[in-house]
Amino acid sequence: MDLHELLGIYVDKFGEEYDIDTVTLTEDGEETLIDLVKKAISNNEPISKKELQKLFGFDPDKSDILI
Repeated sequence: MDLHELLGIYVDKFGEEYDIDTVTLTEDGEETLIDLVKKAISNNEPISKKELQKLFGFDPDKSDILI
């Protein structure tokens, strides 16, 4: 199953507010996200904000980026 199919299942399960924009991800980032999404679906728990910030390289000094 590819990333977009998994994200569709993830959003169906947890709602639109948990939709994840994957535009900035490298191939390694996509693989990591696939693992996180599979884990979230199997545990019936959305991905934490902290895990997403780590994956996307959140920079608190860039206030225009919201996660």
